[in-house]
Amino acid sequence: MTVLVDEIGALAAENVATILTNAPAQAWPKLVEGGWAALGADPDAELGIRGLQEIARTAGRYETATPLVPTLLAGRWFRPDPQTLASGVSVALPRGDEVVAPYITDTIVILDVQGNPLPVEPSGARREEFSHAMPLAVLDGPPADTALAAHHTVELHAVLAAVAVGCVDAVADRSVEWAQTREQFGRPIKAFQAVRHHLANLHIAREQAWTAAIACAHEPDTARMWSRQTCELATTAIELGIQVHGGVGFTEEVGLHHFLNHVLQIESLLGSAQ
Repeated sequence: MTVLVDEIGALAAENVATILTNAPAQAWPKLVEGGWAALGADPDAELGIRGLQEIARTAGRYETATPLVPTLLAGRWFRPDPQTLASGVSVALPRGDEVVAPYITDTIVILDVQGNPLPVEPSGARREEFSHAMPLAVLDGPPADTALAAHHTVELHAVLAAVAVGCVDAVADRSVEWAQTREQFGRPIKAFQAVRHHLANLHIAREQAWTAAIACAHEPDTARMWSRQTCELATTAIELGIQVHGGVGFTEEVGLHHFLNHVLQIESLLGSAQ
């Protein structure tokens, strides 16, 4: 396995970014129309786990909720039919004593860990929207088996860890822009050493988080440890970005908490499989 991103992964990540930037309200139909949602199920595409991580990191940079990440994983694992992929796919996963389906939508198809559709109506499932970008369906009457295959568990940790790093990317970009434009005492706050140190530490934590996320894919025996470290570093980085923004960093208008909540939701999901 290489640490380099395959060509199809880089191309897909670029197109996903374009769609999420230009048409967030129509993101999922456009991802389906472009064939990106079915990429994981296409053996000819040869999408590797590093390419999938690149796509996942890109998706994490946006507040828009789509089922792209679980659909790509489910396509890679179970090869659902095109109609199912177009609806969006999530997989029922354990979280403590509960079973949840992440990135839920009203039309999504929920599979068990063997790839079989569950008799669950997504629109009627109890929703948990702690994370705006990663809404969950809490399932009643959990499936008999919620234990993913070992190699699927590794890929789940690697890909969701990459999403967490994407969340940091978004906060880092906004924090740098804020430091360049926000003025205090007649000059941009980037001139102050405390702010510069926060931004530097944010960048260091982000790079360490990305290294840990890549390690998830390369060291399957310790993937859970690496994903935990990724989430911890991502949380630290985002909190630094919030501090750079001062008091407004906690407000709904700025919205940095959406990215923090996304990481915490990922951590709660992956942590249940430790």
